[in-house]
Amino acid sequence: MISLCLVGGDAVKKIKIKINYKGKIHNIETVRGKLLRDVLEAEGISYLFPCGGNGRCGKCKVRFVTGAPRLTSADSTYISEKELSDGYRLLCRCVLDRDCEVNVPGGVDEESIVAQNVDTGVFSAAGGKNKYGIAVDIGTTTIAAALLGIAGNGEVTVIKTGSTINHQRQYGDDVISRIAYASDEAGLKKLNEIVTADVKELVNELRKDIDQNVDLLVIAGNTTMLHIFRNISVESLGRYPYKTKNLEIEQCDFYGIKTVLMPGFTAFVGADILSGVYYTELIKKGEKRLLLDLGTNGEMAYYDGSKLKICSTAAGPVFEGGTIECGVASVPGAISHIKISDDLKTSYETIGDKAPIGLCGTGVMEAVAELVRVGVISSDGLLSDEFFEDGFSFTKDGKVRLTQGDIRNIQLAKAAVNSGIRQLLDGEVPDKVFISGGFGTNIDYEAITPLKMFPGSIRGNCEGVGNTSLKGALKFLSAALYGEKNEAEETALLTEIKDSASELILANKDDFDDTFVEAMNF
Repeated sequence: MISLCLVGGDAVKKIKIKINYKGKIHNIETVRGKLLRDVLEAEGISYLFPCGGNGRCGKCKVRFVTGAPRLTSADSTYISEKELSDGYRLLCRCVLDRDCEVNVPGGVDEESIVAQNVDTGVFSAAGGKNKYGIAVDIGTTTIAAALLGIAGNGEVTVIKTGSTINHQRQYGDDVISRIAYASDEAGLKKLNEIVTADVKELVNELRKDIDQNVDLLVIAGNTTMLHIFRNISVESLGRYPYKTKNLEIEQCDFYGIKTVLMPGFTAFVGADILSGVYYTELIKKGEKRLLLDLGTNGEMAYYDGSKLKICSTAAGPVFEGGTIECGVASVPGAISHIKISDDLKTSYETIGDKAPIGLCGTGVMEAVAELVRVGVISSDGLLSDEFFEDGFSFTKDGKVRLTQGDIRNIQLAKAAVNSGIRQLLDGEVPDKVFISGGFGTNIDYEAITPLKMFPGSIRGNCEGVGNTSLKGALKFLSAALYGEKNEAEETALLTEIKDSASELILANKDDFDDTFVEAMNF
């Protein structure tokens, strides 16, 4: 039944909504024409929108028991005809126009997401006095932190680590979605409040067992995350020529603690990469070294023995399970490693040995590599006829599968990485290749050989080095805690690294398109 109310003398139609969410019934009255996502937010129901609620991923399906709204183009793109007739719609695009009842699934619990951190124990050793500091890496997906202490004997120790999901994820799982949401003052304020609350919670957790104040906080992260953390507009990061507000090393006060924000290179090669260059000592005279970061995008830095070059590639969030129909973050139950026999029987490992709920980044890559190896996927990326329509299922119930659309997204991501590396190396062969982040640490490099994601010149020469953004922040923190002289020396070194880099703009390279298309094949 639709009721009417008067607003400024005009009649506004009101409708009644019954929402079934996690076993609880929410009876709501709202005005006709509201987005379902806005109704949920007002009711305090949190829901993840991997594409930022722009109808580009199809991962927020809900089922209307009664009163299904009119179809949108996004519904028709991502939902089958049978599901549409059964009342399924995309939550992010639903415009409520009548009384209805809707079932909203609980979704994946990302609070238990596995973040890449550092080991506790001795970090380095030097002379000094008792002091404590905390290093933080603000990632697009997770935030990791570590408490470091200097003992009376001068030993520097990582005492405790902690991590949390970056709760901004509910507004999009990649940088572009966050920039879009924060393009106005209200959106920026919301995301700033979320990330500062997350960091404060981690700081409180790490310092609760020490008997004195934290002397210094050092924070690294990509350019967008650090802009949002400082409540600086990110609007210019989302449009050409992608100008930044501040990339210098910066000192401020956060939560009553002296805080240093690590410097960055550019809009898309940020402080997380510079921190990695600093930690790995990438700039080493006489050696050629390559650093790759394959997270929600693909950034890389190459030192050719005399010059430092950097670039970013539009790999997207595939390496963290994004844009994949059954892709999930690195949570318990995510398939992380997979094998397929010649007769197409599947075996796999899941995070936490839990029942399978989807494919995380490493699982996605290994699954495609195995399907290429056994001939189910052709060299140009087509699934065989048997699996072309419905995809290849990895579980008996068919709920975890890989579709033709997924394979195309993986081809785009791996081609971006492959062609970016080739352009950056320009025919040279690095002596060492470091791959940072959770993907780089947990992937089986031999298993993904059929993908041809890495050029032949660096295959077999890759070393996973963990969270180099956090490790670089810890390296600076351990030096700075010894006093102003040490801090000044490390600040100068970071500034030197920043100023020495030249950015390679892949889109400006005449042969980049040809290189990219060639790299699409397996």
